[in-house]
Amino acid sequence: MSSQPLNNRAQPYSLTTPRGVRNPIGATSANRALARSVRGSGSASATNDDTNEPDTNVIDGNQIMAAITSLNATMVKEFLVLSDNLQQDTVKSDEDIATLSHKLDEDLNAVAEQIEAQLLTLSNKLDQVIETVEGQPQAPGAAAAAPVAQPAAIQPWDFTPALKDRVYGFAYDSVAQPNIAAYTARETPAGDIMANSLYNIIKQRIRNIPGDWATGQLPPVVNGVQSVAGTQKYNTLVKTAGKHAQERLHILVLHNIKNNPESTVPCLKRLLHHCGEVKVAGDFMAYWPTTSVAHRIRIAYIRREAIRIFQLLRNGGGGGNIWSRVDRQLHKLSVQGTLYTSAFYKLIYETDRATFDGEGFFVDVDPKVTFDLPSEEEIQEEMERLETAGGSMVLTD
Repeated sequence: MSSQPLNNRAQPYSLTTPRGVRNPIGATSANRALARSVRGSGSASATNDDTNEPDTNVIDGNQIMAAITSLNATMVKEFLVLSDNLQQDTVKSDEDIATLSHKLDEDLNAVAEQIEAQLLTLSNKLDQVIETVEGQPQAPGAAAAAPVAQPAAIQPWDFTPALKDRVYGFAYDSVAQPNIAAYTARETPAGDIMANSLYNIIKQRIRNIPGDWATGQLPPVVNGVQSVAGTQKYNTLVKTAGKHAQERLHILVLHNIKNNPESTVPCLKRLLHHCGEVKVAGDFMAYWPTTSVAHRIRIAYIRREAIRIFQLLRNGGGGGNIWSRVDRQLHKLSVQGTLYTSAFYKLIYETDRATFDGEGFFVDVDPKVTFDLPSEEEIQEEMERLETAGGSMVLTD
């Protein structure tokens, strides 16, 4: 034991620290008995109350579970509503983006056409100014020799009605053919000239006319160089003819879809006969065997693109340029290869044959049906089926 004095130890509290509220009642045995009596009376009272009446402050377990279930159902309902609203907003955003994209394509095409027209007009005016200046008589000088005869001014080139008829005829005849690689584009995205564009095919057919007919009709060549103004005018003629042929085909594939709602949508056999405007005797059944598989699937695909745009317009959206869409898809198919292309066209063809049997009315089709192109997953599955079957595309007749 330490010998330190007790008063030097650290005390837990000082004697003057109060330990609590003191009971004012004296701590006598009588008082303690009275307190026990009071406590006993209170306990008995509580026991009697519990016996006679249930305590309303006690919450039943079933009520708790019911409240939890109700709260859970409310939260699930609110979550579903929020999820549906989010999905609707996402779909609307996608539609708005597609509409703006289509509008941008149309605006860019319109601007390009305006610039080309302005350049052509400017070139023509420049040629006229040059011709006017060259045609002005020059005053001889005082000691000038005898005036030298000026060569006759070359008249500006213009296409003849015969050339125009040939160009338009080739455009209408070629636009529905399956060998067209592009309808509006003249170059690939890499900048390579597309020999099988509609524009170049029309020109090739003009050049391939037997004899020297084309030489006398096309812009003249002076000193080995073709007239710039004449070439621009001829190019514009070919481009315009191609546009007219494209628009005509666009209208034909929408036969009894955009107009004539009281008439049935033609089946693919009737549509090919209608687009070909066959002059020979016979109906569409006789014409069908004369068409190639490539021709059938090309017309089915163009109709699919035309209906996609038409459905967008029915829903109040922007349609876009059908031929820009077609050109992009044709380029994609050329990059993906033969098996991918066969799978894509087979899905397009089979869907067209199943959807349009020649008996239905397009007004009965819900405007919300989008007629989207086959998805990548669908194309991959069809590619696997084609590979299993030997890789060749077999279509139902």
